Amino acid sequence: MAQNYRIEIATIDDLPELMSLQKRAFKPVADKVGWSDIPQMVDTLDASIDAFGEDTILKMLSDDNRIIGSVRGNVKDGSLYIGRLMVDPEYQGRGLGRMLQRKLESMFQFSREWLCSYVKDVDTYRFYQRDGFVEYDVYEVGNGVMAAHMEKISKISHPQVIAYSK
Repeated sequence: MAQNYRIEIATIDDLPELMSLQKRAFKPVADKVGWSDIPQMVDTLDASIDAFGEDTILKMLSDDNRIIGSVRGNVKDGSLYIGRLMVDPEYQGRGLGRMLQRKLESMFQFSREWLCSYVKDVDTYRFYQRDGFVEYDVYEVGNGVMAAHMEKISKISHPQVIAYSK
């Protein structure tokens, strides 16, 4: 039976479920990079509540209304920052991460996109490379773990094409 997925803007009430998803989605990443305390694993609900509103946060819902994916982003100086793109491990490999990314991109006008990815998380790193992102800086996040800033210059400015009602 085919799954139907919905992407909506997350609300502050979604934060506890998003935090649970974040822990599930980034645990394998923490294992790959060899550091159990990567920022995504030590984030707190209080910190997420305090930061709510700084980014647009999208959630992807399954047929049974569980949050199975999310991405956040914002535009500053014509650059779209993409952060915390995550999909529940049991749903990975189905193109859902790319769907979330495309939905976020369609909401803003920008000429450049950028993000951070752990160098040792080869699958995620290649996911972004396949989409045209290139590394422009490598730095230590902590505990010897290296991350890369990656960017993609857009050939066109993405118009705001999505209207949401509350």
